[in-house]
Amino acid sequence: MFLTDPALRRIAADTNDVLPEPLWRHDTATLDPLGDLARLLHRTARDFTDSTTTLDQTLTRLGALADTTRHRLTSHADGPLTGYPHTLTDVLTAHERHRILGALLTACYRAWRSHRPISGTDERHLLLHPGDPAQGVATLRRHPDGTWLVMPDAEAATAFDIPYANRIVGEVTDTDQGWTPTAYTDSRHRHGPMAYPLPDCDDLPTACRALLRWWQLRHSDAWRNRTPAQLTPTELAHLTS
Repeated sequence: MFLTDPALRRIAADTNDVLPEPLWRHDTATLDPLGDLARLLHRTARDFTDSTTTLDQTLTRLGALADTTRHRLTSHADGPLTGYPHTLTDVLTAHERHRILGALLTACYRAWRSHRPISGTDERHLLLHPGDPAQGVATLRRHPDGTWLVMPDAEAATAFDIPYANRIVGEVTDTDQGWTPTAYTDSRHRHGPMAYPLPDCDDLPTACRALLRWWQLRHSDAWRNRTPAQLTPTELAHLTS
């Protein structure tokens, strides 16, 4: 699963750049302005990760206090709200630090990224919902003729309720009409009856989502042994939304 690192997840949410690892680490030994930016970004990412842990811990303590108080109320037991002022202060302090570090992390990343373009490769990673890492990541692998094979990570498979984590769910092709998705789960089926052409989409994330939504429908009771051509206008609109 991608984006388990809090810093990479925040960067993806703010910039839609999905990095498989902290690529700036390769520049931290460089003795020039790029290296300065990389080292600053590295320290900020580390501080942001520590801040994430601290905020989670303080929220957990607050939740435990709330559960204790709720139990007392249901037991009709009166008592002081011991620890609340201190814990609430800790939560607010941790949240403010986390907010500031998050903004600083994104600013540092943008500065480093402006001097370190990430060259195109035969594999790329894409947020299925721009700005929302919780919907998962699709890995795209280049295929001939402007086509990319699409594989959702475990988080995406869970979000769309499909049994295809880290497996091919089809392909998307750049055409004059936009991005054309074709759903299949075995590359040997690309041009056979087990490949399902889906409606054209305006952009790449939408085309990738269309593949996952087709398989979500395909594995639901609403499928009723239909092809995409037999779906209702509402169902087709949902595929490409």
